[in-house]
Amino acid sequence: MLHFGLNMPLFLMVLHGSIMILTVFLLRTLFKNHLPKFVFPVLWSLVLFRLLVPFSLSSPISTPVPDWHLNLLEAPTVYLVESTTTDTTDTTTEESVTYSFAESHDMVPSNWRLILLLVNGLGTVATAGILLCQKQRYTKKLNNSLLIEHNRSIQTILSEMNMEHILVFSNDEISSPLVCGLFNPRIYLPTGMDFQQIQLLHHILYHEIMHIKRKDNWLKTVMLIAVCLHWYNPLVWLMSKYLSSDLEAACDAAVLRQMDSTQRQSYAGSLLTMAIMGNRSSLLYSSFSKTEVERRIKNILTYKKLTTFTLLCSILFLLSSTIAFATGGQAPFSAYLSSFCGSTSSRWGVKAGLARDIALGEKAGNRADDVIFNVLDADATNDPEIIRTQVLTDLAKEFGVEKGAFKVVVTLCLSDEEVEREYVTQGITKGPDGFYVYQGETIRTYKDGMLGSVQTKEEGEVDVYVNRNRLGQISSVTVLRKGDSEFDQRSKEIERNHYQYKINTYETTSTAYENTAVEQYSVLETNQTGDLSYGQ
Repeated sequence: MLHFGLNMPLFLMVLHGSIMILTVFLLRTLFKNHLPKFVFPVLWSLVLFRLLVPFSLSSPISTPVPDWHLNLLEAPTVYLVESTTTDTTDTTTEESVTYSFAESHDMVPSNWRLILLLVNGLGTVATAGILLCQKQRYTKKLNNSLLIEHNRSIQTILSEMNMEHILVFSNDEISSPLVCGLFNPRIYLPTGMDFQQIQLLHHILYHEIMHIKRKDNWLKTVMLIAVCLHWYNPLVWLMSKYLSSDLEAACDAAVLRQMDSTQRQSYAGSLLTMAIMGNRSSLLYSSFSKTEVERRIKNILTYKKLTTFTLLCSILFLLSSTIAFATGGQAPFSAYLSSFCGSTSSRWGVKAGLARDIALGEKAGNRADDVIFNVLDADATNDPEIIRTQVLTDLAKEFGVEKGAFKVVVTLCLSDEEVEREYVTQGITKGPDGFYVYQGETIRTYKDGMLGSVQTKEEGEVDVYVNRNRLGQISSVTVLRKGDSEFDQRSKEIERNHYQYKINTYETTSTAYENTAVEQYSVLETNQTGDLSYGQ
């Protein structure tokens, strides 16, 4: 299932566009002499679309969005607990005290964002201004052109190509033929060329008309827009150079398809005649250029007509490239789907999220919650991996998408009474102050990693770590005392942190003190009704 949106941020457009440019560079280096010449202008067109249109197309092959992108749009977490009795099923809901990442964190401070927008805008205006000045100079030159009206050779050639509506001009300020115009394209020929050489004239007009038929000036105009908007990206400037080169090569190939080997050699001679030493290919117009004439002549002399197999392979290559480029990157999205669901019939709690941007229809969250509760109620294994696999399978069936569209997290979810019953057998009990003690010894640091429960204080006789197997059952308890390397190392860390804390308190104001980072540990607790809550 595909999901289309127009919500791609600019920085991701730049990132994915740059990756695509580098990819085309690599493909061009490896397959330039093996693929038809029309392939690379098509690939460059895909890159331009990525750079200019903020689309996001999510598919099963899309690149996963980094977690920090997802957190930008993450919704507040809601915890649901289903408690089952013999007759009825009760579901209670409680909102936790966690908040959206976007509410409390900002990737770029607003003042810097404003400066970046201003610099980007000024750069765009400056680049556009320079290109407009260049166009104005070309326009002044072309305004002095003379329409060629009574040249029978030109009229005959245009008639043979069914392009009688195209106007041909001569100009004494240009050095090589060029095509100018989008809606009303015109061909301009240098006054100094020999109009009596019919074959030369035929080759030139055929080449320029092929540019018109292929809409190359339109593609160059889009390229100019990309250069203006992405003026700061050197890869875009390199792309403009290679795009112009590939357009000329594709145009030559289109002309050569209509010729035999003798005509191709003659065409190469005409190309060499009209190429001007030192004249560079222009982004503004399609024109002959001496800078790449050697490469173009080599391509002409080694040209081979496309076979059906090569054409089919090229089309397949373009289709696969289009799919990969279009769906490879996706915009940040909210990964929120289900609540954190727990059931008194299971030792495990489950939360499902989205792995890619996708539309799941109405009440998707409620439907996902129901799927999870059904799995927890039906499960008799208490195996977290089996539960996770079954939730993925049922979610995919419920929403009609692939399993990879979801992320499912299964965590141990026990009530206080269940935890205390397990801990007592290991010699861990709660003291009067609410902190755990181990066989009468004060615990400095206690951690049950799978349960997500931690207690810590500065003083204590032992550090206790509860180890569980994959089914969530306590397999062992690690107890560290003074003299153990880990215990002593932790003691030194506490001393350093305590010393640093005193320095920070002395040197900072009360406001800065409030912003000082401290360790926080989250503990699953239950209230008097037996419902789960989330304490900090």
